[in-house]
Amino acid sequence: MKMVKHVMLALLLISLSSCQKIQTEKLIGSWKMKDLVNTTGKKFEDKTTFTKDNVVILESISNGKTLDKEIGSYTLKNNELLNIKFQNNYSFDLKILKLNDSEMELLNIKEKRAVRYIRN
Repeated sequence: MKMVKHVMLALLLISLSSCQKIQTEKLIGSWKMKDLVNTTGKKFEDKTTFTKDNVVILESISNGKTLDKEIGSYTLKNNELLNIKFQNNYSFDLKILKLNDSEMELLNIKEKRAVRYIRN
């Protein structure tokens, strides 16, 4: 009887942890920053695109024109940590706090600042 309880408890814990697992395949696609403060009075957005082949494209767009575009690569560790690296060897780590079909929340580990994105 004790063994059955332990097996049931283990199954319950496994099922609970799998429910909370981040579905990283939902990362693929384009995202725009949801909480972007703009003091210029111009329409401004920040767009991030993740591809299946581990390429990340960051774009700053104002009034429909791309102001800045950086291309880098990303690696995913333990289904929750993103390392983004650019051609100039600048890199940073992000923790995926939330990821679903329409929203993504990333924590910049060094700056301890979370940023929310919506599907573009």
